[in-house]
Amino acid sequence: MSIRRNNNKHPMNVLGRLIFAIILVCVFFAVFKNNRQRSAVQVTHEQPPVVHREPVRNPIMRALTESSAAAQREGIAIGVAFDVSGSMKDNVVGVGGKMMPKIQVARQCALDILKQADAFVQKHPEQPVEVGVFEFSSRHRQPSCRQVIPFGPINLSAATAAVSRMVPDGGTPIGDAVIHVKQAMDRAGLKTKHLLVITDGENNQGYAPGDVVDVLSRLPDDRRSSVYFFAFDVAANKFNAVRDAGGLILSAANGTELQQTLDYVLMGKILVEQPETPGAN
Repeated sequence: MSIRRNNNKHPMNVLGRLIFAIILVCVFFAVFKNNRQRSAVQVTHEQPPVVHREPVRNPIMRALTESSAAAQREGIAIGVAFDVSGSMKDNVVGVGGKMMPKIQVARQCALDILKQADAFVQKHPEQPVEVGVFEFSSRHRQPSCRQVIPFGPINLSAATAAVSRMVPDGGTPIGDAVIHVKQAMDRAGLKTKHLLVITDGENNQGYAPGDVVDVLSRLPDDRRSSVYFFAFDVAANKFNAVRDAGGLILSAANGTELQQTLDYVLMGKILVEQPETPGAN
C-alpha cells in the first residue's frame, strides 16, 4: 500500500502564502494612501481659499473728502496758511525799506487780508466772506498746522492779538497744512473756496504740496478750491509741482512785493467787485 503526502501543510508553503498576503496588504494601503493625497491636492486646487482685502485708497484723497460732505451755502471762504518755521526769524526788507524779521511781515499781511475782507463785507453785506488764518510748522507735541483765527465774522481787534502770538520755530510741512486748511474750509460750509499759502521755504516734512494740490484738482467741481502759493524770499521754481497741478505761484522777494501780490490776488481774483447793472439805483 502506498502513502500519499499532503504538500499543502509543508512549512515553506505556509510561509510563502503569508509573505504574499503581507505584500498584497502593503500594496493595497500604498495605493489607497496615494489616491487620498491626489484627491486632496485636486480639492485644494479647485477650491482655493478666499482672501478678503480692503481696497487701496489714496490717503490724501481720503483726508480731503472725509470733510467735504457738509451742506454748503453761498459765500466765499478764504483760508490763509502762514509758514512759521524757524527760517521766518530771518530778516528781509519790509514795507518801507526797513529790515525786519519775516514773521513780522507775515503778521502784518495777515491783518491786511482781514482788513480788506472786512471792508468788502461792509460794502457788500449780501455777499458773505469769511477768513480763516492758520500757522504751520513742525513742533514737539503740536499739530503741524494750527488755527490762529477761525472762520466766521471778522473781529479786527481780536485778530491783532491773535496774530501777535505767531512765532517762528520748527520745520516746514506745507502739504499737511494745505490738507488741514482745506478741511477747515469744508467745515465752514461756504461754496467758493480760496486757499492761500505764504512760505519762505520748501516742504521738508509730511506730504509733498504738489501731491496734495494734484488731488485737490481732481475733486468734483463743487468741492475744489483755488490754490495760491506765495514764494516769499524763495525761488518760485521750488513749487513747480504745485504749478503743474493747477496752483498759481506768485513770487515775492521782500515785504513790499508780498503785500502787493496779496492785494492783487484778493482784489483782482477773490473779492472782485461786480459791475453795476445799467440803470440800477
